[in-house]
Amino acid sequence: MKNPVIDIVSYTDPYCTWCWGSEPILRKIQEVYGEQIRFRFVMGGLVEDMRKFNDPGAGIGGKYWYKQVADHWLEASNRHKMPVDEQVYYDIKDKVFSTYPACIAFEAARLQDEALGILYLRRLREGAAAERKAIQRFEVQVELAAGLGFDIERFTADIQSGNADILFQEDLQECRNKGVRGFPTYLVSNGENEVLLRGYNSYETFNSWIHELSTDQLEQKTLIGDSPQVFDFISRYGKSAAIEIATVFDLDFQHTETLLSGMADKGLIVAKKAGNGLLYSLPKQAAPECNSETGMCSM
Repeated sequence: MKNPVIDIVSYTDPYCTWCWGSEPILRKIQEVYGEQIRFRFVMGGLVEDMRKFNDPGAGIGGKYWYKQVADHWLEASNRHKMPVDEQVYYDIKDKVFSTYPACIAFEAARLQDEALGILYLRRLREGAAAERKAIQRFEVQVELAAGLGFDIERFTADIQSGNADILFQEDLQECRNKGVRGFPTYLVSNGENEVLLRGYNSYETFNSWIHELSTDQLEQKTLIGDSPQVFDFISRYGKSAAIEIATVFDLDFQHTETLLSGMADKGLIVAKKAGNGLLYSLPKQAAPECNSETGMCSM
């Protein structure tokens, strides 16, 4: 593969449903172009304090904000097809709601490792969108970080000391400098020229600009949507929705659901309920039993 020639900056928020809905497109870009595309994620802070938030266009604001956001998530899910569990908002309806703490948790994660930070952002999205987890809560943030093997003592210290918040404030300033007011927004550039893509964009739109800005210099990987390729994809990315498989491999959505169901029936993958849909992952294997005398291990 060639060195990166295209940078994509994603201005985002862990709670944003259309950012969650864009995950299939981002994964396809990663699969098709690999390391030729370099991603960077900038936190935009969608809601500082829901008590002061008002979005007339989306019909969100006021006493019943939780129902309005839940309905918005369901409507968006019907369009982007990523699974959502909108009940999380009924769980927290009596709490002060802000997306800032989740943004700051991402910053704490990337202070340890940029690549691992991106994985953590995905876990934040999964937790909020599809697993009914209140990711603005510190204990939930720690739980997700521990699951990825973070240094929890350092993770906690970076949040409590304000180190992570310093990075978040820098991200907010970058959003202001670029005129980013809604999420997702993407800055696609080749180092000299750039284009700002606002809102949910199709893979075809991204691909057109990638071709334009790279002057067709990039190599594209041919993807085949059969069981082995899908299994390999899930083994590398972890929890995946049917629409992600369909988008990455250019498959019909219903065909994809049938393919994944068949793989699950054979025990190749596991399907787990996730709100109004499913997330697929590899089966968890039991730890092997080892005999210290013989030096042999068996399942």
